[in-house]
Amino acid sequence: MKKYCFILLACLVAVSCGEKTPREGVSLQLANQRKAFISNIEYNLYFRIPENRQESLRGRVDIGFISSKKANVILDFRASEDMIGDVIMDGNRVEYRFINGHILIPGKYISVGENCITLEFTPCDGSLNRSDEFLYTLLVPDRASTVFPCFDQPDMKAVFALTLDIPESWKAVTNGMDETCQPQTEGEKRMVFKATQPISTYLFAFAAGKFETVSQTHHERTLTMFHRETDKEKLERNTDVLFQLHYGALQWLKEYTGIPYPFGKLDFVLIPGFQYSGMEHPGAIFYNDSRLMLDKNPSVNERLNQANLIAHEVSHQWFGNLVTMQWFNDVWLKEVFASFMADLIVNPQYPEVNHELAFLLSHYPRSYTVDRTGGANPIVQPLDNMLNAGTLYGDIIYHKSPIMMRQMVHQMGEIPFRNGVREYLEKYYMGNATWDELICILDSHTQIDLVKWAQDWTLKTGRPVIHGFMKQVNQTQTNSCELVFSAKGTVPQMAFNVSLGE
Repeated sequence: MKKYCFILLACLVAVSCGEKTPREGVSLQLANQRKAFISNIEYNLYFRIPENRQESLRGRVDIGFISSKKANVILDFRASEDMIGDVIMDGNRVEYRFINGHILIPGKYISVGENCITLEFTPCDGSLNRSDEFLYTLLVPDRASTVFPCFDQPDMKAVFALTLDIPESWKAVTNGMDETCQPQTEGEKRMVFKATQPISTYLFAFAAGKFETVSQTHHERTLTMFHRETDKEKLERNTDVLFQLHYGALQWLKEYTGIPYPFGKLDFVLIPGFQYSGMEHPGAIFYNDSRLMLDKNPSVNERLNQANLIAHEVSHQWFGNLVTMQWFNDVWLKEVFASFMADLIVNPQYPEVNHELAFLLSHYPRSYTVDRTGGANPIVQPLDNMLNAGTLYGDIIYHKSPIMMRQMVHQMGEIPFRNGVREYLEKYYMGNATWDELICILDSHTQIDLVKWAQDWTLKTGRPVIHGFMKQVNQTQTNSCELVFSAKGTVPQMAFNVSLGE
């Protein structure tokens, strides 16, 4: 029977000039208004990074874009107004308004077609993570606008070009490949990096400081590791392993998706004290160095976790970076995809580990503990403002959604699921997509009503409850076994395998 998939699109009616008084953060209304008439965004960024951390950075950005109408343009810059310098268009200063962390450019300055706004500014220190000998950015989920003026929402992807003036003894890395390096004033040098593929603002990143580098080339691809490790034995012990794990994950994902690594170069940076285990910036993955630089005689679990972390971040290059969520309420999707792919890549390499048991113990108790309560939230949650994106995280996202993903693959079958994933990546290549759009594609690769199934799993709360009934002939023989879902129709249904033996 032919199945049809319908997506309900919520249309917001906006005044022609957008939000006249934009709220703090990026509201869903503002995000939809800007996306409707602004496209082809390019950021040409410049920063001067002084060696003295007490001295502020200076920044400048040229923001190019196409506008389909003459309307107010609202940029995000979560700083104080005195951190904004000149705002220039067509060689003339612009009379802008600064409102609730936004720079409002009046519509009279905007042309239908190509536009370029040049802004001088001072970045906020909070997202620069400065120490005496290095700094790095971490802009997820909405902190790009604390570093430079931008359209800080995931569905306004842009091309980024970066120029850095840094101390002569420092090295730097960003999403794009380095192009030129020239001496500047005494004690400084200028590094110019090539433009990136289109990426979201939260994925833009750079690091600069007193780093050492190691490069390896395999299959005509060169990867470079930036690090600050001083233990030579530890460095030698781990270096080849780290490169092998990155190359292995890249090759596996190319074969699984049918798409080669899509962002040109790929470097990785080992950062002392990095806030997360890893962050998947395209072209420049950042890691907490302690998670990858293992001590002597690591346990099987330590080696497994090392490999899984690398596979997770490399998987994000396809799932989250190549195709990105349209709005941050779907942030869970990129995480569950990366975790699922990482398990497929790494687990077969460790057959001595009971991976099924580890998955059960890791996810089921914590998911059930929350989902059995009256105050549980569904996997998909509403998000009215990017300021509140941090409230979406919790045990439901991290533990129920992996269970849901495994169930979906179990229901569909591995080959139909992979074929659907390939179609999804090809259709939304370098773009954005929603969970509903993914489900519509996967639904066409299975006979089950995946749209209804997905609604039960992601839009409702509650867990499947299964009761078992056994009829015994005597103490040693069982006549029949029946497994029954309770509360059928109100909670997600599960498929599972039952092993019967003597």
